[in-house]
Amino acid sequence: MLDINLLAKTKDGIVHHLIEDTSIALSLAIDKALSDRLQITRFGYALIPMDECLSYAAIDLVRRQFHNIQLKLVRDIIEEVPKEDLEHFVLSLAQNLDACTHIVVQYGDNDHHKVESAIKAFAVALRMAVSIDDKRIGTPSTKGAM
Repeated sequence: MLDINLLAKTKDGIVHHLIEDTSIALSLAIDKALSDRLQITRFGYALIPMDECLSYAAIDLVRRQFHNIQLKLVRDIIEEVPKEDLEHFVLSLAQNLDACTHIVVQYGDNDHHKVESAIKAFAVALRMAVSIDDKRIGTPSTKGAM
């Protein structure tokens, strides 16, 4: 629900670069749209089921880069995309968002469902974190207040 239309086209014919650059562009666009991150809720989390699979995501838009990504993929190819490229997409997204991001597949058997539930958990958590908090004034931080 971020209203982003993204059209990606490879210049070098290497799918890995296309996937990586798309992820980086997406996270940088989100970071830029958040600007100074004033009045946002800052924290977001989600627990998303997808059939036999369960994933969670937790995000703190604090501007401190940290990530814990555990997709637990088994198959080498998922929907014609190499496993390492799917993992790299999610990792690049987290690395370039300038946030503390945890995306963990708790359990599941189907790798397609793992990826889908993990990405949906991230999206729902991000939606919560970027939502406007009418009670908040200024930067969402307790620094200097304690």
